[in-house]
Amino acid sequence: MRQLAIFVTSALLTAGTASTALAFFDGEVSVGQRTGTWASGDSSKSLKSSSVQMAGHLDPIPLVPVSFGLRLISESYNANIADHGVKSLTSTAIVPEVTAWLPLGDLKPFARIGYTLLSPYKGTAEYAAGGTKTNATVVYKSSGARMTAGIEYSLLPLISLLAAIEHSTETLTMTSGKAGSVDPTAVVKDIKFTSNAILVGAKVGI
Repeated sequence: MRQLAIFVTSALLTAGTASTALAFFDGEVSVGQRTGTWASGDSSKSLKSSSVQMAGHLDPIPLVPVSFGLRLISESYNANIADHGVKSLTSTAIVPEVTAWLPLGDLKPFARIGYTLLSPYKGTAEYAAGGTKTNATVVYKSSGARMTAGIEYSLLPLISLLAAIEHSTETLTMTSGKAGSVDPTAVVKDIKFTSNAILVGAKVGI
């Protein structure tokens, strides 16, 4: 009887631990660096930025390793794009995403796909017209796919550390940038911005 009681107690503790490790909702914070290529026509420019990302995910189907979420990405580039006159550039992206993972105990490799629905890029530019230089605020709208692969390590029940690599392909269109008689929105071609970000972060489930 004593052995049976020990067995039952152990089983209940194991089941309890397993159930608390299942989260219906999680919040994530990640930081890292993004490097990319800004290409317009025959010209291209390499850009770097810090990346701060926050996300929330719902895992609505028990025992099915798929979640649905929304990600907010904030980045600031040290830009010097001569053909567009851009001197600085920041972006804020809102990205719906779907994540799938492979449960392997404390380690969970995962893959994620998202699509940028709203990502205004804003910056400052300097134009030369008529022998004078004019400063302007430029705005680009952006859309494109984001694909991520990474691994998550369960540090404690419902608390995890993660590392990931994200690949992004965006198309940027200038929507505002007029300064005096200079209006580049009609002549600036769409920009292809291809980038990769290396990220580390933490996730908490509830």
